[in-house]
Amino acid sequence: MRKRICLWSGPRNISTALMYSFSSRDDTIVFDEPLYAHYLYSTGIEHPDFIRILDEYECDGNKVVENVILKNYNKPISFFKLMSHFTIDLDLGFLKDVHNILLIRNPLDVIASYDKVIKQPSLLDIGILYQFNMFDYFQKMNIPCVIVDAADILCDPEKSLKEICFRLNINFDKKMLSWSKGPKDFDGIWAKHWYSRVHDTDRFIPYKPKKKKLDSYNMKVYEEALSYYKLLKQEAI
Repeated sequence: MRKRICLWSGPRNISTALMYSFSSRDDTIVFDEPLYAHYLYSTGIEHPDFIRILDEYECDGNKVVENVILKNYNKPISFFKLMSHFTIDLDLGFLKDVHNILLIRNPLDVIASYDKVIKQPSLLDIGILYQFNMFDYFQKMNIPCVIVDAADILCDPEKSLKEICFRLNINFDKKMLSWSKGPKDFDGIWAKHWYSRVHDTDRFIPYKPKKKKLDSYNMKVYEEALSYYKLLKQEAI
């Protein structure tokens, strides 16, 4: 039986590392943020390589859902790394036809990291509100989902990955614990702007809390985001 797994993350999480983890499985094909161009086209937000992304990727999110996410592939498992806020203006009905993971991260860590690439992100930019709304949709529509905190994966990758696989009803594969260093042929063209750190790794790096100081703007966003994060954290595996 084929499985379509959608990882719904926020930016500056460990979503790329988790994508690389799944790519190490022989039975899995992975896709890097196929809804990115749809999001940029819909919002007009100019991320790095904005024009090139719009030129080279499908900008119609409904077509992406139909022709990429819901497509059958020659491997039993298809894994889609996605951002929750990239679902803007999309009919979420397809979520009932895929297996969903919500990957959350403490917004303090998200904002401190995001601000290094794009200054002063908004609450919508960091995705946590969309993740909360998506979780609410899952509950209302009785759609199962797995919620996992990035810090928990980093603290004990094998335990967390085993639990994720159990919830998805797939076998755990020890190959998921490592990957090759460097860029991958399935990386999006945006990888050079966002993935440099993960390209230097070949496994999940243990979580080490660091003191982070936010300016007044980012602190306000953090305070708004924290309540949503805490609610989702309560439901995490």
